[in-house]
Amino acid sequence: MAKQARTAIGSESLTVIADRGYFKGEEILACQEAGIVAIVPKTNKSAAKAEGRFDKANFIYDASTNEYRCPAKQRLV
Repeated sequence: MAKQARTAIGSESLTVIADRGYFKGEEILACQEAGIVAIVPKTNKSAAKAEGRFDKANFIYDASTNEYRCPAKQRLV
């Protein structure tokens, strides 16, 4: 669709923006190979979150100490 849009507007360059429902690696790669910049957030498919556990997004990385902080404010080295 992005290639068709670029052709329709007669432009050499194009940046497209979509919501996370359109995140698909093959399509993003096809855009990149065609010289189209695709801005699409990753989907949230965490098995841990679906099972009621914390997922990766709940852990904050601190580069200064090279460790993660969990939701209970504990250090993870």
